Amino acid sequence: MMTKRLGAVLLLGLSVLVGCSELDSQGSGLPTLPPTLTALPPSTPTDVPIPDPVNLPSVDWEDIEKFRAAMRPAFANDIDDFVNHNRYYIEASLVFENGVLILHGAERVRYTNRSEDDLNEIVFRLYPNLPAFGGRMNVFRTTLNGEAFEPNLTERNSALVFPLATPLEPGESAEMTLEWTLTAEKGIMGGYGEYGYQHDVFSGPEWYPMLSVYDEETGWWVDRPTSMGDAVYSETGLYEVLLTTPEDFVVVMSGSEIESFAASNDMTTHHYVSGPMRDSLLVTGPSLGKLTEQVEDITLNVYYWPGDEVAAEEVMKISLDSMRIFNEQFGPYPYAEFDVAETFNLSGIEYPGIVIIAQRNWLPGNNFLEVTTAHEIAHQWWYSLVGNDQVHQPWLDESLTSYSEYVYHLGVYGEKRVKEVIEGDRDYYNYYRGTGAADLVLNLPVSAYTDSNYGMIIYTKGPLFYVELEEMLGRETFMKALQTYFERYRYQVVRSADILNTFEEVSGQQLDEVFYQWVGNFPGLDQKVVEEMEARQNQQTQ
Repeated sequence: MMTKRLGAVLLLGLSVLVGCSELDSQGSGLPTLPPTLTALPPSTPTDVPIPDPVNLPSVDWEDIEKFRAAMRPAFANDIDDFVNHNRYYIEASLVFENGVLILHGAERVRYTNRSEDDLNEIVFRLYPNLPAFGGRMNVFRTTLNGEAFEPNLTERNSALVFPLATPLEPGESAEMTLEWTLTAEKGIMGGYGEYGYQHDVFSGPEWYPMLSVYDEETGWWVDRPTSMGDAVYSETGLYEVLLTTPEDFVVVMSGSEIESFAASNDMTTHHYVSGPMRDSLLVTGPSLGKLTEQVEDITLNVYYWPGDEVAAEEVMKISLDSMRIFNEQFGPYPYAEFDVAETFNLSGIEYPGIVIIAQRNWLPGNNFLEVTTAHEIAHQWWYSLVGNDQVHQPWLDESLTSYSEYVYHLGVYGEKRVKEVIEGDRDYYNYYRGTGAADLVLNLPVSAYTDSNYGMIIYTKGPLFYVELEEMLGRETFMKALQTYFERYRYQVVRSADILNTFEEVSGQQLDEVFYQWVGNFPGLDQKVVEEMEARQNQQTQ
């Protein structure tokens, strides 16, 4: 997510404003970060009737051939490793009633217990019900292993719990069906503006009931995230979706469309499959334009609003450069398709196989358009493919993605430009420290930061930490470590110890001290080093 990131490209131009900017509550005098939109509560004016039952077909979960179409040929066999991961078969239709966009959906989901624990429940998340989204999702007619079942709603209707009479043992699977409606009132959106229906475009992240994550130490993830940062924590799975829309609607969805066919009453059904992806985004509307290019054997699509064709050409160039550079520097993007879509969000947001860029930035020659697009595309490597708990360890994807902006600038403009960008970030960070504002470590949950320091610590201090590592290890060793990290943890969920261990292994150096200085303490860090450094710090303060 780019909302809190002010890149050095912009900060150099903002420096003249620092002297006259209003002091914050700590007297920092820092330029104001982009505002967070106020989340609006669900406010659909009319009750949405429960639709007729959907007769979902049975699913042969062992048949995975169709999913290979969503992968580049060299990575088609990656599908084989996900037969027993989260599996979704979804049928949905989009209709309009009294000015409200409504998705009627039904899904068949198979969950396999890949932990070493016996599970007493299975949990889904209903993300649109969070205040940060501002939607309304209602679930009804649920089954568990073929029998009618009544799950429990909790966490202010954002978590749906299926208690299990017989615990699900390691390696065992359960199959559930859920029918649901999702509504979006025109003009209503919350948080960063990622969810909503405006300008005849619907943007629907996590638009379906979605399996939560089970952790052997903490149990099922049911947190209600703060208004800052990303709200979703998820694991990789395979999706098959049949979405029916008005025939003039353009559909943009995570994965690849393998067919479309006419449905009744001027409607069209779009059949999508995904590669191993950790969630799904849906963007759709009747007036989206489309540009298409190839980068290697990846189809790259740019979807834009009427009148924004010139900016779309610029976004295409930025996207082609970003994909080329990141493929070379980090490792190959494995999916057959990648999409960039213009929407009404606050800045830019990442999803598997898709990024959305705010219409207000969709201007030719806008530096923030370039930085935002490159940043969100880098998230395909750091979040989409190498996943993490974005709520409790946001630095793992956001700081590395912000460092990737430097990689982009180096690849497009050369050494001189990237040094200017890095020095701009250093000046901004040092100015911040000089005000006496809290210089927090990186390895904290989103809730530990404030709206005034989250962007500074995660998006500016974070990438500077990686610059420090690169200078310590040398660029060649540093990039080899990043490539190893990507290859090793592609499709997985990482912790802070995973990146530490990878960099130590590849470099042959002990890095606990520099990680502790910048990142803070975390499981896997050498506690003897921590104790020694804390003792030195105590001596210096006495």
